[in-house]
Amino acid sequence: MKNKYNIITTCDKSYFLFVKILINSILDKCNLSLIDTIFIVDTGLDDDQLDYLQKRSPLISFVKTGLKTNFDGGTWGNDWQLNVRSKTRTLYHVINQTKTPTLMLDSDMMVLGDLSKLVDAGGDIQVCVRERGVRYIGSYFFGLNPLKSLPFIKEWSDITNSQQGKTAIESPSLVYVVDKNKASGDLSIIERSEDEVNAYTPEALTEN
Repeated sequence: MKNKYNIITTCDKSYFLFVKILINSILDKCNLSLIDTIFIVDTGLDDDQLDYLQKRSPLISFVKTGLKTNFDGGTWGNDWQLNVRSKTRTLYHVINQTKTPTLMLDSDMMVLGDLSKLVDAGGDIQVCVRERGVRYIGSYFFGLNPLKSLPFIKEWSDITNSQQGKTAIESPSLVYVVDKNKASGDLSIIERSEDEVNAYTPEALTEN
């Protein structure tokens, strides 16, 4: 029998319409008996939004951050930076506290199939690899081995949060830590293709 896993995503007021799609698609497509908790990292949701999400499922739990972002400044703006910097910190906290395999997804995604199938590929961690731009993208990350994934996430978070300037910080930091751990061979890293776990064009939507 498969072990249970967590799902974690980060959302503020401006991304609520996205996270509604994500959460409703998880509840529709996934085997919920295999999900322990769906963590929503709250970086600025209002009371009505929190109430809607809480009522969707008893699996949902909120991680409070004290942040109140609303996408001011657009992509790479200050609010975007605060959200991105919080993602790896809260991922580390959740895995450290729960000791449960945890799948991190961006909130602007929609689930098309049962996510428990991702567990079958194994590995200590799973990352999304793509052929264009930055090689690994932080919108998908699966810490399958809680103990072994924590040092990886801690370094990823430290590097992400040390970056300055209005530019991409999360994914380039992920590339660095993946390459470092590949070289050491201490961590089993499974690469999932972008079309499989982060499809973004109609032609990429296949039966798989």
